[in-house]
Amino acid sequence: MRIKFLVGSVLLLVGGYSFFWYSLAEKAEQTTLDWIENSESRLGGIKAFVGDVTVSGFPYRIVVEASSFNAEIPAGRITQDVVSVNVPAVSVVFQPWEPNHAIILTDYFDAVVGSLREPDLNISFDGVRSSVILDPDTMSLNNLSVVFDKIDWFTNSVREETNVSYLEEAEFHLRRATGIAEDQLSYDLPVNRAIYFKANKAKIQELSNTILGESSDQLKIEALLHANEQPDYTKTALAKWRDDGGTLSIRTFEYGTSSSSINLAGDVTLDESFKPLGAFDANITGLANMFMKLSENEELPELTRSLLRSQAQNESLNDEVPLSISMQNGQLYIGPIMLMELSAVIK
Repeated sequence: MRIKFLVGSVLLLVGGYSFFWYSLAEKAEQTTLDWIENSESRLGGIKAFVGDVTVSGFPYRIVVEASSFNAEIPAGRITQDVVSVNVPAVSVVFQPWEPNHAIILTDYFDAVVGSLREPDLNISFDGVRSSVILDPDTMSLNNLSVVFDKIDWFTNSVREETNVSYLEEAEFHLRRATGIAEDQLSYDLPVNRAIYFKANKAKIQELSNTILGESSDQLKIEALLHANEQPDYTKTALAKWRDDGGTLSIRTFEYGTSSSSINLAGDVTLDESFKPLGAFDANITGLANMFMKLSENEELPELTRSLLRSQAQNESLNDEVPLSISMQNGQLYIGPIMLMELSAVIK
């Protein structure tokens, strides 16, 4: 009798858990498909499309797999141009006891900024693992963490070794609506987003003609976005953010190699022409080497190049040097030296 009771209890427990798992699995699949179907209204105009969907993982996990995933992000959401995303296959993993937390896995995916026929920018993401935590009541995004084996990109439609930039072993973390931290009480606006980014190796062609240089052993950025609400990437939204007193507080920016590097912190906003406006306190090592390399940039005014060559002769600049960096009147300054004209972040 006792054995029958134990066997009955075990069977009842297994049956109950199986019913619980399949109910959650069906809900997870429906939630995923609902997100896709209503993506345009829920995600500010982002259109998403998904291929065949299957569910597996019993008994420990709920795995929703899609044979393909494509999205079109409208102009003004994250860039001035349309962004097209193509994911060949993706898996979304839930734990039955934590349905608002998803792990998303894919071997790689590609993104194109601008026209598909003549793109302005091509980006590839390899070895992607991400963690998404949604608000359990509204199902809106609370936290996002993504790890990449490699990110590389190139402009226009032709990929050549000389025009490809890349980041290796990169990670990105986004936390929303963090409020006001104790050391941020001097800011009028609350912290709307906390951003952290790190890569262990970088080659950024776009920085080759700047003081930073194109190569870095490590890139690290920690920033806080002060805003009443996250602005879209449009002139109207950015102007409102700026006029409301919005700022991007850079807590940490680290870039460079063992021979030359920069570490800075400060705040930046936008001027009336949508060019960066701000000031930073920096510590730089190998500054003489940076100045000498930068003096070779023929796009700089000859007077600036001459000043850079003169400063590069100072051997003491190869030690750690504290400097002030400012961006004002559409120009970038290191101390009193005007280095370059700044471009508007949006045109």
